[in-house]
Amino acid sequence: MPIEDLKIISINSGSSSIKFSVFDFSGYFENSDSKNCVTSLNNINRVLSCRIEEIGTEYGSFYLKDKNKTENEKRNFSDHEAALKFILQKIAFIDHLTEEYEKKKNGHSASDNVLVAHRYVHGGKDYVKPLIAGAEDVKKLAGLNDIAPLHNPSNLKGLEVMKSLLPNARQICIFDTAFHSGVPDYAALYPIPIEYYEKFGIKKYGFHGISYAFIVNLFNIYNKHKYGDENFIKKTVICHLGNGASVCAVDNGKSVDTSMGYTPLEGLMMGTRCGNIDPEVPFILKKKLNLTDDDINKILNKKSGLLGISKKTYDFKELAEFDDEYSKLALKMYAYRIVKFIGQYAAVLNGIDALVFTGGIGENSDLLRKEVCANLTYLGLKLDGKKNSAAAKYFQSHNPFGTVNIDDSVKPINDESSSVKVFAVHTDEELQMAYESINLLNDLKN
Repeated sequence: MPIEDLKIISINSGSSSIKFSVFDFSGYFENSDSKNCVTSLNNINRVLSCRIEEIGTEYGSFYLKDKNKTENEKRNFSDHEAALKFILQKIAFIDHLTEEYEKKKNGHSASDNVLVAHRYVHGGKDYVKPLIAGAEDVKKLAGLNDIAPLHNPSNLKGLEVMKSLLPNARQICIFDTAFHSGVPDYAALYPIPIEYYEKFGIKKYGFHGISYAFIVNLFNIYNKHKYGDENFIKKTVICHLGNGASVCAVDNGKSVDTSMGYTPLEGLMMGTRCGNIDPEVPFILKKKLNLTDDDINKILNKKSGLLGISKKTYDFKELAEFDDEYSKLALKMYAYRIVKFIGQYAAVLNGIDALVFTGGIGENSDLLRKEVCANLTYLGLKLDGKKNSAAAKYFQSHNPFGTVNIDDSVKPINDESSSVKVFAVHTDEELQMAYESINLLNDLKN
């Protein structure tokens, strides 16, 4: 198979949205590490990015950007299949493969040189590595829908649709939980009867693993670039902060603990999710309000967090502009819980070399970073106000096209006197999925 001609599509299929990127691997062999045949993040070229939102509603929108143009329009899509088919036709992908289908190159059709990488939130106990998904795997993956009901069904839908639209392309699932598969049992298991883990696999799995893996790989490059040593920064607490939010303790590139658990509901307060609460509270609410299990699930997953406290919105940026009591309280609670987890994980790691903020809020909100870091001076951590503000302004207009530029993706924001390095970092889950897919292909080849 002529790997140098590979195109890779990375898809993050959400419940009502799709993020879609196309990457190019031309010149792959020249740029790869010939010793271990593993490509590097900064050898992968993004050529197109697309986003569709509000699928199945009257408020649909379509956004596409490549190096030559930007398209942004209101357009409604009935379902994920209609949305993905529109994207592929828009970029002339289906037409190209149809035209080239009968033309063979080195015994392969054009679609043989296409990989489709799917973000899959929960891999359960069985899926701890990237997977080339066949028909039987699709059936098994459907069995995981109940443990991540807000995410896995949508991930599965994206997989099924792309298998039907591009039947000859390789469909690869990249699991968010895989990065945390090495978390030790004493950190991963819950203090409930252990037979529930043995029979049902109930333990902490953790999420946002694709983002955390990207940060780890990015810092391997950054450490070499800045310090000439891949392992210069070893003990790191990473805060992935967005509508979904989590914190991860990383030691030598490995996850040793993380705030999300068996489901993405555990941990930090989030946009609409409650995070950690007294486990008795749902039972009390159910009894007092005569609620069903579905009612409770909806409250905890969709009506809590920033939305539940503010009574206004789950959008962090909007809340920061409000001046009422509930909005201020919601933001204070959000920051406070981040501080608590950073403190826990600094203790778990017995001190930290670096603190990283990433995700939509983590990258863009200098105010949140300032609030959080003000409570971490006991670690010897000191923020540089000007660098912090400049990083927020930069990332709000960051262009992720082409290949990764380390200086553009990693922004140091600590004061020179700080004993802990602090960074605002642009994460790129779609790029990490492309990275893992091409290296999976290499592993199979070798």
